[in-house]
Order: sequence, then structure tokens, then C-alpha cells
Amino acid sequence: MVLSDYAKLRILSLHWRGYKISSIVEYLVLEDSIIVSKQSVRLFLKRYGERGTIARKEGSGLPPKLSPAALEVIDTAMREDDELTATQLQSKLAAKEIYVSLTTILRNRQQLGWVYRGSAYCQLIRNENKQKRLEWARANLHETFDNVIWSDESSIQLDTHRRFCCRKEGEKPRPKPRPKHPIKVHVWAGISKKGPTGICIFEGVMDAPLYCEILQRTLLPFLGRKFPEPNCHRFMQDNDPKHTSRHAQKFYEEVGINWWRTPPESPDMNPIENLWHELKEYLRREIKPKTKQELIDGIATFWGTVDAHKCCKYIGHLRKVIPKVIEMGGGATGY
Repeated sequence: MVLSDYAKLRILSLHWRGYKISSIVEYLVLEDSIIVSKQSVRLFLKRYGERGTIARKEGSGLPPKLSPAALEVIDTAMREDDELTATQLQSKLAAKEIYVSLTTILRNRQQLGWVYRGSAYCQLIRNENKQKRLEWARANLHETFDNVIWSDESSIQLDTHRRFCCRKEGEKPRPKPRPKHPIKVHVWAGISKKGPTGICIFEGVMDAPLYCEILQRTLLPFLGRKFPEPNCHRFMQDNDPKHTSRHAQKFYEEVGINWWRTPPESPDMNPIENLWHELKEYLRREIKPKTKQELIDGIATFWGTVDAHKCCKYIGHLRKVIPKVIEMGGGATGY
């Protein structure tokens, strides 16, 4: 059994403190979750007494099956295409007359630091919009956004289980029931450093007249309370056609909404997106709704917990996002 350097140091520490071998084995399991046999501990202590070091003996063990050049082939191929399978890597190595098993490739790929995880998706940004994002980020790098209301709508479906769960090894996973056509509602709201607007829960398709009606019911009362002076606020929304329609723009002028234009394809620069994620996790983890009314009540309950402090936390996240946009040349940040 190969012991890590950390395990070796823990064994020595316990040995010097007078622990017997059996006690060392028990202690490592309970305190460090390190499973090791008595024979391995005994053999390590013997070799340490002979050599006085925890380092492995030069030249001990089997020689590696893959040369440094073969490892470089694997690492380079993975950097070019991180979706390569072990079979595809095996073909690339075979083209260079390097023949090894799939198990060897998987083991060495992991040792090179490549781990198999779910893909990290981000917003698809067209080249013409990258420059717009970059210019906006540079212009607002030191902005505090004290008078900005960040708004967005989101769709929320009836979901009673989290996407990941644990199961014990050797046991079958517990089935999580999920409807074929889950109930869905839509929400609209805004957040600012002075707190949240009201939230609107609705069904069906949102068009420009409905959008203006939602603003009349939720945004305008908020502006009257928090930003009563004319043009003392900036209202952020994405570039959805219903937001930029002539009907909507006429409404903005009539009621005094100061629309603050932001670059398209930029959900990473709208902090309310992260609040929607927290809302959905709250519903899955805490509410676990089974009916539409439970879903609506859960949304309302969550929104009652949103205060100025929470809004400031999410808006403050832009201090990380904006420099990243500049670093990526206007490309997706992954936030």
C-alpha cells in the first residue's frame, strides 16, 4: 500500500506520542479518514528507522508505462479539446506508436490533473457584442451603482428535489419523482442598494403591454418610495424586444422611468440573476412544493427575506465580474 506524505507524517506524529500500531490505525480512520493496515504502518516505521526519511527510495516501484513524451501528448490533446474520451486519446497515442490500455490512460490523465466533471456553461456572446461589453465594463469599472435598479424576469417550475444528492455505496439510488410536464410560473422583480422592488408572479407570455402593467404595479411604487426625485435613478433591463419596443419606451417617458442601457448578451453583469438562482435553490431545498399554490407561496415567502443587505451583497459581486469582463476582452466570464 502506498502512503501519502501526509499519512506518513501523521503516523510518525502518533508514534512519537506513544501510540501503538493498532491505535494509530484506529486514530487515522476516525480523525483523518485514512484507511491503512497495521502491516503498512509497521513496515513504514521500520523503513523510517533504517533510512530516517519519509521519501521513497530512489528507483523503487514499477517503471511508468508512459514516457514524459506520451504524457505531453495527452496533456496537449486535452488542452486542445477537453471533451476527449479515453478511447480517442488511445487512438492519438496509437498514431504515435504508443500502445497502452484505457485504464492506463485514465489513470495518467487524472495524475496530470484532468478530472471528469459536468461542463460549465456560459452565455454565448457574439463577436460584435464583445466590444460593447468591453467598453461598458471599462466605463463602469469604478462605478458604485448606488442608484441603479437591476431588473429581470425568470421562469420557475415546480421542482421538489435538488439536482445532486448522496447515496451510500452498494445501495440503489432513491428514486426522485418528477412530473413529465411540471407546473411553471414566471416572476419579475428588481433589486437596488436601497432594497428590492415588489415581485410579480404571472403566467403566460409576457408582451410589451403586460410588461408595462407589471412596471406600473411593482417598479413605480418602489421609485416613489426610494427614488422620489426625477431622474435620480437608473433602471437596468436586458435588451429583450418587449423591453425596447416603442410601446414600452413611450411608457418610460410618460411615467419618468430613466432607462439605463446596458450591453446585450450580458446576464453575468446583472446581479439579480444570482438572486434567482438562490430562489430556485430555496424552493428545491426548503419548500419542495407539490402544487402551484405551494410554489407561489414559496416564492412570496422567499421574497419577504430579501432586504437591502442581501441586495447589496449581490450588487457588490460586480466588483469581481467587471474586471473579469475586461480580462476576457468582453467575452463570457463564467459568473
